Amino acid sequence: MWIRLMDVSMALEAVKPRICWGVKARGSRRFRCGEEVNDSKIIDEVNRLINEFLNRVEMHKGVLLSDSNTPFDESIKALSDWLPKIKGKINESNDEAIINLRRAMIEIGRKMLKLAEEAREKWLRVYKSEFKELVERLGSNEVRIVISGDPFNKSKSFTVHLHTKNLVIDVERVAKSDSVTIILHLTGLGGVLTSLRPSYSMMVS
Repeated sequence: MWIRLMDVSMALEAVKPRICWGVKARGSRRFRCGEEVNDSKIIDEVNRLINEFLNRVEMHKGVLLSDSNTPFDESIKALSDWLPKIKGKINESNDEAIINLRRAMIEIGRKMLKLAEEAREKWLRVYKSEFKELVERLGSNEVRIVISGDPFNKSKSFTVHLHTKNLVIDVERVAKSDSVTIILHLTGLGGVLTSLRPSYSMMVS
């Protein structure tokens, strides 16, 4: 069943979200809740960013909410196609430096492919259900929204942080710009990032 994202967006306008200023926690990259936010102007800016997040989820729901597709499929296919090609080029050169470089590229590519395959498996098994539940709950006051940055000064960044057990979603208004960047951090995979830009892309770092 698809999430009714329009209903979630409308609910955001009717329900006062639970928002707090983020405080850095020792030994953790996640923010913890500090002072509660009641300023209506800040709440409006938070809702604007949350709605932008929901719009992009709607745009890419065929990947993000599918029972078979994942954000990692394109990268897995690209790496799977690229590895045999670069492997075939090893003996095309007599330059030892070029040969060693291509071997190093193959080793890095294999590690990236393994990581992407692990991420795909865990997305279907763990991450997707948490992601879907978070989106569904955004229309109520069940989700604790943590914020950081400056909500009023457009020359500075302002970020909404959404947390689940295994996901951190950062919805950031980029400094000196009205553009919004959304990054999904997947825990337990050693540096996998999924970027929800208007034109969807997935990055493995």
